[in-house]
Amino acid sequence: MLVLKPEDTRIKNAITLLHILLKQDSISRVELSRITGLTKTTISAIIREFIASGIVEETPTVPTGNVGKIPIPLRIKANAVYTIGAHLGRQRVKAVLMDARMNVISRRRGLSHEGLRPKGVIEKLFKSIDSIIKDASKREIIVGSIGIGIPGPLDARTGIVRHPPKFKGWKDVPLGDIVHERYKLPVWIENDANVGALAEKWHGGGRNLKNFVYVLANEGIGAGVIINDELYQGAHDYVGEIGHTLLYDRGKFRYLEDMGGVDCIIKRLKAQGFNVKNIKDIPPLLENDNGIVNSVVKKLATWIGAAVINTIHIVGPETVFIGGKMAVLGDALIQPIREMVSRYLFGDQVVDVRLSEISEDAIAIGAAIYATTKYLEERSTEHVHIRGR
Repeated sequence: MLVLKPEDTRIKNAITLLHILLKQDSISRVELSRITGLTKTTISAIIREFIASGIVEETPTVPTGNVGKIPIPLRIKANAVYTIGAHLGRQRVKAVLMDARMNVISRRRGLSHEGLRPKGVIEKLFKSIDSIIKDASKREIIVGSIGIGIPGPLDARTGIVRHPPKFKGWKDVPLGDIVHERYKLPVWIENDANVGALAEKWHGGGRNLKNFVYVLANEGIGAGVIINDELYQGAHDYVGEIGHTLLYDRGKFRYLEDMGGVDCIIKRLKAQGFNVKNIKDIPPLLENDNGIVNSVVKKLATWIGAAVINTIHIVGPETVFIGGKMAVLGDALIQPIREMVSRYLFGDQVVDVRLSEISEDAIAIGAAIYATTKYLEERSTEHVHIRGR
């Protein structure tokens, strides 16, 4: 039987309370005790440390006229940390500035880096981050952490980007260390689909859902998985790689994203004589009811639907959100996926499949959420580490 050391228990309790405070605004010590089962003494001691370290604040209360002490609501301080979230995509960098209450303060469209090798891409990332820092300075805001969402595979613990498909030249790039060395700030990197799921949880349709899947459909196709309100990351950061679902096509097995990524659909339409440069050129063609275009999109959606139904049967989510660049295809994309799910769903499950409604900045927002949470986890347990020495 594993026996936790006192300092391990204190760390676990502190992180548990932090996560509740992050998710529930204006919650009292009494409510925290009821939710967690921790004693009021333990709750008070941890909250006292949180307040002293500038993570949590008490909010003003309005007299009710009732007899007895009024519970004092608690909340995360907006200025506990300001975080830059960056989306390092395959063509472009986007960045946002966020406070500790997960509010977006400013955003930058970012710069295109198509055709550049890792060094040039990272320079574009630096320019985007520099622009956000400049804007923060004008607002008298000091940035405290950086989060980056990028296609995997990667090692989130070490900050190393392994070898993302369709990302030329990227092989074991120590991105976390490179960005840390330039800005001297804590840096966290995470798979783009994973942080997309966090953005859906905080800013999208997943706010009130405990279990859902967010599918990021770009050149690569991945999925972020939320189980019991938490991001599921697995043992090796390879969770949700549905783009590597095997499909049997013309006598051989091929990966889904090598048949149905954004680049693949554009290539197919170009081969049919259509002047399509990016995914946003396709909706007008669909509106004109071109049979060829609709056929290509439906086939793509059916392949994705097969991966979605497999994911549903493994994970058991309440909802599947389809996001990323392909979301602009609208009903032409989502309806065939829904048809696949309706036709092949096992048992009496009820699973909602719908387009994500969060903005194009979803990955940058999710990266900021991820880094903010990691930063506050470390800061909230600093006193525990010191006491445990």
